[in-house]
Amino acid sequence: MIKKIIAALIISAVLLLCGCAREILEPPEVTNDVLPDLPPELPEYPVSFDDETFEARPASVASLSPSLTEILCDIGAGDVLVGVSDYCDRPEAQSLERIGSPAKPDVDALCELSPELLVTSSPIAATDRLRLREAGIRIVGFDPPESYAQLVDVYLKLSMIFNGAADYSSAAQLALSQLDASLSAAYSLGLSYTLVIVEDEAPEGLMLSPANTLSSDILSVFGRNLWAESQKFTATEEELLELEPDLVFYASGLDKDKIEEEFPHSKLISVDFSLFERPSARLAGLVGEVISRLE
Repeated sequence: MIKKIIAALIISAVLLLCGCAREILEPPEVTNDVLPDLPPELPEYPVSFDDETFEARPASVASLSPSLTEILCDIGAGDVLVGVSDYCDRPEAQSLERIGSPAKPDVDALCELSPELLVTSSPIAATDRLRLREAGIRIVGFDPPESYAQLVDVYLKLSMIFNGAADYSSAAQLALSQLDASLSAAYSLGLSYTLVIVEDEAPEGLMLSPANTLSSDILSVFGRNLWAESQKFTATEEELLELEPDLVFYASGLDKDKIEEEFPHSKLISVDFSLFERPSARLAGLVGEVISRLE
């Protein structure tokens, strides 16, 4: 009896599978019914962030910030870049019109150049801003990033302006891919050094990077910044004696003997601090160099 029941169950299962197979293999009958509407494609423009809205990709842009020039080239907007700061050293920008410094823009040159958009990370004097606007030049400012997340935000916003709503995220991600990979490689080392970052020297003592700085945010991937809790940059002699870090990152160009005198038991690593002053995806090289010195 049990064998008959088992046999019946097997036969039922086979019939069920055969029925399912027919349902899968037999194509549905073709009809002339209208297919359901597909979701509409996302338009490239307009795009908006903060209080800014762009109805179309700007036809020309000038940059008063070396960092923003870097980012514009990184995201593929180098083809519409027409003017750059005197301090921009990006190879693609060497032949472009120079428009002064971030603190002292050449307003006459800008008005003559007449870019559709001017980007800057420094305030522009009210009188200069008025002249530029009267010349039909739109101005968009970006705060200097104080963290990696804020640097990513600048990439995303500039990419939104020049790559549109559909492609801005992938373009920014591609531009930052090497920096992301370098930071991931640093995290994977599992290091837990105590560290300080010496930015500069002052008459009162050494200037260290506190928490709300990009240098601290990036280099803390290698450990814990002992000066992160401080609300100031300059450390007194007494404060320096209390730190005793495993690692000291110091800006290249500073007197190494002076740094070694203050931190005699620490490992010293010099870094190109200009990469924090004009931040871009080129920070990947700095992170990779530190990794090679710590492995």
